[in-house]
Amino acid sequence: MNVRTIAALIFLGLGALASIPALADDFKSLPEGQGRDVMVRVCSQCHSPEIVAQQKLDPQGWKDLVNQMANNGANGTDAEFDTIAKYLATAFPAQ
Repeated sequence: MNVRTIAALIFLGLGALASIPALADDFKSLPEGQGRDVMVRVCSQCHSPEIVAQQKLDPQGWKDLVNQMANNGANGTDAEFDTIAKYLATAFPAQ
């Protein structure tokens, strides 16, 4: 590989990394809070994470929904799924 190719790859890689925080900011209907970034990262693998803003569940309902997503193949750890359920229960509580 020549120096130009390496420089181009580094430039493209840095550009991709710089866009990651911007993606999280694209979801205006998701309030700030502990776990928001984890929820955006994990849930956006399959669907828009903003779909949750349409639902208002109690903590057990959010936990059940997150567990369902995990069983459907969502890619995350148990700790991440727990964080997501807690974020959603706080951000979108039952009414």
